[in-house]
Amino acid sequence: MAQQPAEKSVSVEMGEKDLAINQPFVVSVVVRNSTSRPSVQFPELPGLEKRSASATSTTNVVNGKTVLIQTISQQYFAKQEGKNVLLPFEVTVDGTKVKSEGTTLTFNKVEGGAISTENSGEAEEIISSAEDLAAGSIFLSVKVSKPIVYVREGFSVRLALYVAKSAPVEMEFYQLDVQLQNILKKLRPATCWEENVGIEEIVQREVTVGNKKFTEYQMYQSVFFPITLQSVSFPAVKLDMLLLKTLPDGQKKKEVESFYSRPVRVLVKPLPSHPRKDQIAVGNYQLGEKLTRDKVYSGESLRYEFTIKGDGNIATITPPEMAKSMAFDFYPPDVSQTVQRSYEKVSGEKTFGYNIVARQKGNFTLGRFFQWIYFDPVRAKYDTLRSSRTVEVTGENLRASALSGEGADPVYGNIDELDTNVRYIDYQEIIRNLTNAVVLILLGAMVWIFRK
Repeated sequence: MAQQPAEKSVSVEMGEKDLAINQPFVVSVVVRNSTSRPSVQFPELPGLEKRSASATSTTNVVNGKTVLIQTISQQYFAKQEGKNVLLPFEVTVDGTKVKSEGTTLTFNKVEGGAISTENSGEAEEIISSAEDLAAGSIFLSVKVSKPIVYVREGFSVRLALYVAKSAPVEMEFYQLDVQLQNILKKLRPATCWEENVGIEEIVQREVTVGNKKFTEYQMYQSVFFPITLQSVSFPAVKLDMLLLKTLPDGQKKKEVESFYSRPVRVLVKPLPSHPRKDQIAVGNYQLGEKLTRDKVYSGESLRYEFTIKGDGNIATITPPEMAKSMAFDFYPPDVSQTVQRSYEKVSGEKTFGYNIVARQKGNFTLGRFFQWIYFDPVRAKYDTLRSSRTVEVTGENLRASALSGEGADPVYGNIDELDTNVRYIDYQEIIRNLTNAVVLILLGAMVWIFRK
């Protein structure tokens, strides 16, 4: 009987509630048994300012069943020290409101002096160039995190509108959904793999750029991984805004005004020479290992997990190279992964779990059998993650596995005892030749009789 898929469940979870003033309060939406990432809108919380968000997808195999968990998290920073009482609030998930209980938060002073939460250093990195500031008190910016990358190396792209606090203007967004659809078609290159948070709302925050205070309206950010050597170009894009202007007679009138970003290009470099450079992953990775036991008898099994973790395109990571061995039987791995997508990078881990049967006695370093090559773009060199675990096998060496059931003689059990010097006689071929000869003699006899 077919098994029914598990029902999707949605919950709202809150992070730590006793925090320093420079630490974020985190609200997370956890969606279980969903194959697609949900659309989430987090509320404005009194006394707190929305900042970065992240999306994490986890895929695990439990008892042969795949379990999917989607977690979308929103960071909130306090505007001042002290206690903050939050009343019950709601988060909108795929158009449905999910309730969360209220709580009390405590934000403490940082030892050695308070740290500004305006994060002006990050804001300055967002601006494409000083020309943006020169353009006026309102400007649209498309910023990339790196001007040059290696092929398959990630870089982030951010689209935001900046409005100076001192700008003597009232404005509002105009048909934003339609405009964003057209803008994103231009900002999503076909030659890149895209990973984004997927939160469909404008994140507003106060920033300081060049000693000038701005309100930043962040509309889109994503991480791209170029899959070809073609340069990635982001053209100038236009955003129309409704400006409320005061006429000479004192009346106010709404007018549409357009703001343009500057074009940006990212150069893509090839990887250095390597026999497998077209398949090798690019990123900053480390190895995690787990071994159920390091001493077994021949014929016994063990489980080994090879975990690749770090920053890079986790979803496209392939299994480690496997060397053939007479000492072990290696079975195809179970695969589980956790991918965290933030506004700056993609990180996470991917685990390959192997069931192994020992066949020969001896001490074996698993690094002989498990290794994974990658390219580190920071150090600009290839590196190898290699197992450091060792397995000791005792007992008798095992021959090839029996195919006819437990306790039966192996099909090839006596193959090493055959004498290959003895000449092989094909009796079937001899009988076939004799039969053909007899038939030919009979046919010849019949022809001779009829001719008489």
